[in-house]
Amino acid sequence: MKKYFLLAELSIIGLLIGISACTHTPEDMASPTTNQINPPFDTISCDSSNVSYPGTVQPILDVYCISCHSGPVPAGGSNLTVYSDVAFLAQSGLLLGAIKHLEGFQPMPQGGDKLAACEIALIEKWINDTTFVLPPDTTDCDTNLVTYAGTVYPIFQANCLSCHAPPAPEAGIDLTNYSNVAFLAQTGALLGAISHNEGFSPMPKNAPPLTSCEIQQIEKWINDTTFIPGGGGGIPCDPDTVYFQNEILPLLLSSCGIAGCHDPITAEEDIVLTSYYYVMQSGVVVPGQPWESEMYEAITDFDPEKRMPPEPAAPLNSDQINKIYTWIAQGALNNHCEQLDCDSVNVSFSETIFPIIQNSCYGCHSGPSPNGGISLETFNDVVAVGSVPSGSPGSLLGAITATAGNTPMPYNAPTLSDCNIAQIRKWIEDGMPAN
Repeated sequence: MKKYFLLAELSIIGLLIGISACTHTPEDMASPTTNQINPPFDTISCDSSNVSYPGTVQPILDVYCISCHSGPVPAGGSNLTVYSDVAFLAQSGLLLGAIKHLEGFQPMPQGGDKLAACEIALIEKWINDTTFVLPPDTTDCDTNLVTYAGTVYPIFQANCLSCHAPPAPEAGIDLTNYSNVAFLAQTGALLGAISHNEGFSPMPKNAPPLTSCEIQQIEKWINDTTFIPGGGGGIPCDPDTVYFQNEILPLLLSSCGIAGCHDPITAEEDIVLTSYYYVMQSGVVVPGQPWESEMYEAITDFDPEKRMPPEPAAPLNSDQINKIYTWIAQGALNNHCEQLDCDSVNVSFSETIFPIIQNSCYGCHSGPSPNGGISLETFNDVVAVGSVPSGSPGSLLGAITATAGNTPMPYNAPTLSDCNIAQIRKWIEDGMPAN
């Protein structure tokens, strides 16, 4: 079962290089004949009858390793005063490989003598006798009772939290926060990453992929979970209210929270705009005060070097800017609604279709270098992709309905509502009129 711990999101190569980062002056380095370090144990009698972490392993680490691997910036990022760091190195084979000076491992202690055979044997016995926390046994792959707390989160603990947990989660993605996990699950980013699908950063990073069973269990949890409350009539949309989940988030994901800008991986200027949690955490919005909000200031700036989205992307139009202004002025709430009176009969390009395209697609598919070479800036552009049958490359309807053969769109964002899809389908079936 120890093989699972190689899945932790740490680069072993990077770790080995980092471990060797602690340098020593010649006078600090013990020579083979004048070793100044006093072993913490009698290595002649070498009593291995009562080996424990605090009584045996930790004293050895304190003598030989803590000078480099402790403090605010421990070598290789491994703080050997922290049990979880020691446990990871032990389970992954790195600790034993380093102190045994095995081929392929950085010999430890750095620049000093190899540990005594007794000290190595005591550490090895502790590793072999210790039952570390393991992910669920997926041998039989039970998907009958998959829950977040009992199934999904333990997988994260074993494979992801070494990187994606406080105080400084990598790429700003904290997988101890359920709202973050829910967002990644809804957008398809979680499943895309762990399945190593094209267009997603493969996870765990620099480690073997999750087992097929673990992926199946996470996928089942996603498919069986209702993330946004609904049913029972839901929350009807008020025409005088701007809703974050329905109107603001799709706009941000299309225009700002994209690769190379304010997505969790790039996090330009430490700002991430891919969820309500990240928007508020980034501090770019002051609820109730649009003019004091950095977000509103950026989208209305006349200086092309400061304006967001930056050139060559198209600026937000007045309707989109007004939506963001109103949303902030109304308190910048994490609200949503359901279109209970969806009109998929009286559909026009200017009033129905193009606003959907602008809010959900324009950020990626505009400018001089649109994603996939597909521009959606003009009526003719939209007609061109609307004319392609579902399942064929470049199909608008195929993309928004996630048809086999098409890349699901919007990319890395929630799917369009059933109402919006029905409206686009109706417009296409009507011959895509320029109304």
